[in-house]
Amino acid sequence: MSMLQEPTLLVDPATQDAVGSQRWLVQIHPLDLDRGPIEIMETIQIGRDSHCSLRLPDHSVSRRHAEIVKQGDHYTIRDLGSTNGVIINGQAVQSHELQTGDRIQLGSRIFRFLADHDLEAQYHETVYSMMTRDGLTGVFNKRYLLESLDREVARCRRYKRPIAVILLDIDHFKSINDTHGHLAGDEVLQQISSRLGDVLRSDEILARFGGEEFAIVIVESNRKNALDVAERCRKACAKEAFKTSAGLLEVTISLGVAAPAVDEIETRAALLDAADKYLYQAKHAGRNQVVG
Repeated sequence: MSMLQEPTLLVDPATQDAVGSQRWLVQIHPLDLDRGPIEIMETIQIGRDSHCSLRLPDHSVSRRHAEIVKQGDHYTIRDLGSTNGVIINGQAVQSHELQTGDRIQLGSRIFRFLADHDLEAQYHETVYSMMTRDGLTGVFNKRYLLESLDREVARCRRYKRPIAVILLDIDHFKSINDTHGHLAGDEVLQQISSRLGDVLRSDEILARFGGEEFAIVIVESNRKNALDVAERCRKACAKEAFKTSAGLLEVTISLGVAAPAVDEIETRAALLDAADKYLYQAKHAGRNQVVG
């Protein structure tokens, strides 16, 4: 699999004591590999204001959003009365002692906290994740999906195995962003991903295909099974309102399912095109339904 070239993290052994006193923030969303890790050497304030130690010029971030307080070898993040809160590993907190690998969300900005004896390995693990997974939702990204689908199509053609692709789209997503703001839209994307993950098997690939569109790859699946999977996904999203910073929102999805006969499997592009055509039909037939 072709991979992007990873940026290099240079750790000076003279600055890293035996207990690994270095601490870093790595921004994983929006993706910005050029920025590199941000070292935390003392207490810092984070926010939109130019006087903050770590300035985030983003309107979803408050002027003084949070602070990370250094106390010996421990680091605690505190909410400074921000509008959109401090989210650690999916949970809103007022104060939280940071641990290695913690996922920190401030408005629409998401960081990973690194604090370990082997910072180099932790950093490259994080960068690899950034190149294969969507930073906002945590599911696989389009690049990973396309490369995986190429391999699976070739394998299924060689061994005469079935394969199915589901494309799904969040109904009226632009209206959610326009009416309730992009932060609420991001929260919907995150919760959609979580609900889909709950009903899919571990060997079924879920990826964010772009914007509000997701793709699911199911190997060893006939058309009936693929339609059943798609219907479970639809019901999981429609069953109850989504909790967002803008309040409860009713959200549905439309799905298109491509599941050709074994002797009709052609290419990755053909599978995606077929699923996209069925998705188009689902949306124009009234949305919140499965077509395949």
